[in-house]
Amino acid sequence: MNEEINKTENHKEKVHFVANRQMELYLQIIAISSSIIVITIMFLLMYYIRQVLGVFVLSFLISYIISPLVKILERRKINRTLSVGILYLAFVAITVVCVVVFVPMLWNELITLQFSIQDNLSNPELGKNIMSSIEDFQEQLSEAIPILKDIDLKSQFDISNSVSNIASWILNYIGQMIKTITSYGTRIAWVIISIFVIPFIVFFLLKDGNKMKKVILRLVPSRYKEVSTDLLHLIDIRIGRFIRGKLAESIILSILTAIGLKILGIKYALLIGSIAGFANLIPYIGPVGIAIPPVLLAIYQYGIFQGVITAIFLSILQFIDNMILVPFIVGKSVDLHPLVTIFVVFIGGKTLGLLGLVAAVPMASIIISIAQAIYQEFKNISSMKSYYD
Repeated sequence: MNEEINKTENHKEKVHFVANRQMELYLQIIAISSSIIVITIMFLLMYYIRQVLGVFVLSFLISYIISPLVKILERRKINRTLSVGILYLAFVAITVVCVVVFVPMLWNELITLQFSIQDNLSNPELGKNIMSSIEDFQEQLSEAIPILKDIDLKSQFDISNSVSNIASWILNYIGQMIKTITSYGTRIAWVIISIFVIPFIVFFLLKDGNKMKKVILRLVPSRYKEVSTDLLHLIDIRIGRFIRGKLAESIILSILTAIGLKILGIKYALLIGSIAGFANLIPYIGPVGIAIPPVLLAIYQYGIFQGVITAIFLSILQFIDNMILVPFIVGKSVDLHPLVTIFVVFIGGKTLGLLGLVAAVPMASIIISIAQAIYQEFKNISSMKSYYD
């Protein structure tokens, strides 16, 4: 009799276990499906309101940069509105100084670079000069590695015939880039509106950010208030750390790149350093893309050997970034798989352009955090049901 009872109980436990496993699987499917639907709707919406959304995304980024300093001043018993005003004016002053000092210099370097490439690539002697550089490089390399004497690098490169094609491609690319920058600059009305609107949005985000969170939480049913509060706090910490960390990392990389290229004698070091800093905000894709122009410039200016030295310098810089700057400054604030990161970066770029490339990762982190919270809540409800059953 006891054996039959034990068998029945064991059978019930197994059924319960299987049912719980199935329920957990269903909850995971629901959470993933909900996330995909939410992401799709969000990106469709963002595409249609991308110009307006860009203003708000930029405002949020700026507010996250200034926010920790506001909290520090508040701890020193300074009124929040006054703290926001002081730091806001300081931020605006620093931004204006940077724009006035650096933008004209960067623009001049960009225009000079375009004319320099146009003049030099149209020169029929360029192919011969490149071939000469290849021969010099082979001689230097053969002295260090004798086995390479039998390899004719010159025969591997048919530079002379392809220089004109390379020239036209580069000139067309740079021309399109400058035309794009200029076309954005000619949208005077929208630029002026953004310049006046963004400061107001940032000011009120800093001043009334906590009040806005409370308003959002009031709309949440009391049953989900605790989990919603924790979720908002988690998102706030993650996104804040990520934005401030990436900004600090990009500034450091920008300065190191500009100084290093200047020491190596590469032209347009300031321009390349500035672009490198911005490109670093785009995960994986940016750092790889920005390594190509300085290496090509080094080869053009001094020969292939200097190009190799420049490539080694940039590789060391990326090693420092990945091994030191990212772990200590950015940390694991946004824990996304590399494939997920690349996927959301492409979607962000397609939807919001340059701003989308930068904002894609933190936005994906917010969506994933919400999906995880929904899944956890469903799981808790399922556990309670199985407990009472």
